[in-house]
Formats: sequence, C-alpha cells, structure tokens
Amino acid sequence: MIAYLNGRYLDKDEVSVSPDDRGFLFADGLYEVIRSYEGRLFETMAHLDRMSYGARALRFQRTDFGFLGAVAETLIARNGLAGGDATVYLQVTRGAAPRTHRFPPRETPLTVFASARFFTPHAAEMEHGVDVILVPDLRWARCDLKTIGLLPNVLAHQEAMDAGASEALFERGGVLTEGTHSNVFAVFGGEAVTPPRTNAILGGITRSVVLDLCRELEIPVREEAITVEQARRAEEIMIVGTTVEVTPVLRILNDSFRRTEPGPVVRRLQAALRERVGPRSAGS
Repeated sequence: MIAYLNGRYLDKDEVSVSPDDRGFLFADGLYEVIRSYEGRLFETMAHLDRMSYGARALRFQRTDFGFLGAVAETLIARNGLAGGDATVYLQVTRGAAPRTHRFPPRETPLTVFASARFFTPHAAEMEHGVDVILVPDLRWARCDLKTIGLLPNVLAHQEAMDAGASEALFERGGVLTEGTHSNVFAVFGGEAVTPPRTNAILGGITRSVVLDLCRELEIPVREEAITVEQARRAEEIMIVGTTVEVTPVLRILNDSFRRTEPGPVVRRLQAALRERVGPRSAGS
C-alpha cells in the first residue's frame, strides 16, 4: 500500500518516524478518518476544518490542512480503492524534538502522515441493531479535540468487546456523553435528542450530518443532555459516526434499555444518509 509522509508518497513498509516524535512520546497529535464511497470522499472539508480547530487549540505552528484533501484523493486512486468502500487515515503531530514537556522550537516541522485502506461496512449491525454497555467517562476534559491520546477509549471499547457488545457509551455524573468512536442520539416522543457540543464530546462529522438530515426530514431534533434515566425510557437509541454511519441500539447490556427491533426514526435517517452519500454499486 502507498502511504504519505511529510510530502512524499512511498510504500507503507518504508514509512519510518523518529523515536523522538512527540506523537510517539506524548500522544501530542491529532487525527481524522474520512470515509470513501466508491472513490467519493465524504465530508472531507468538515474533517479538515475539525483538524484545524484542534491544531489551533493545541497551538501547532501550522493550522491549515486543506492540502490533505488532495492527499486523500491521491491515496484512494494510487491504492486502487475507488471501486468500493475505503477509509483514509490522517495524522499530524507536533514533530520530532528532544523529549521535554515544553513545546519544541516553533520552526520544528510537524509530522504529517496519511494512509488508506479497504473498509468493510458493518451492514448486519446497521440492519439488525447492536448491543452496547455503559462505562464511566474518566477521560480528560477536552474531548472536543480529536487527539491521538485514545487509551481510555481503547480500554472502554475492549470492555464492550469482552461483554459481547459492539460499543461502549460513556456516562459522566449520570449523563450520557458519547461512545468510544461514535456520538449518540435518543428518540423521545418522535423527537431526536443528542448531547450538545461542549468540551465533553467530539463534534462528530456524522453527528452534524444527522442533525441536518433531521431538519430536512422534519424530524424534531434538539441538542440537550440525555440522562441515563431518560435513556432507559427512550423509544430509540442510535450511535452515529464515520464507520458506524447510523446504527440502531437494541440493548444496553448493563442497564435496562431493551428494544426488539430498530425504530422508524433510525430507518428514515439511514435511508437519508445513504441518499446523501450517493449511489453505490451492487454488493457495496
């Protein structure tokens, strides 16, 4: 596979990063994952705008990553990924410098890496629904930044896997925040509700798209806190994200939410998202 590193396209096996890289030493970096549907990258600029937002917050010496859109397109083409589903991974770190907590000299170049690979959609999960678990949200207070420091998410997601679930939903003080790699929506009286954008959640790209789709479909929608107690009484719960798209939740294994089948709101949103993404060939 062909990857990109600091302005060069090269075989992925030839990619090497300094052991002094601050991404390796401190998780001092940002990342994005962009879906590609038969060669069409989805919401590229929204992803790159979010990366720029993170770079400003982390005080990187460069904050404009618009050029990575062309890099992503090139990787899809050069790796022969235009005929199906794929993902492009983008990562930017503060660069390589002797290890110290203070920032390196401003002229230190960022480390910019990108790769692409085939992706198999979770079709059965989207069609039939998934089980999730609740876990305490013990992460740091800047979850709005898509940093590469994902160990709490990794541990929580593995806890879900060990329990036979597909995702873990974080809760803090009795309030749902988000999943380990998804945002969460619940439906009450036909109205879709999702936690508001604060420092406690990532402003998901698919989350924004789903909010737009609700308005287009005239599904009442609001951004408001969802308590665990409220979630128990929800008509529907769904997780949304780049890789899970819109996936219905049928059970919270360590709580009392139970549904026998996906509900009508999630079905309408799934259909609308498929239309937004564009036509796909048979078997995709």
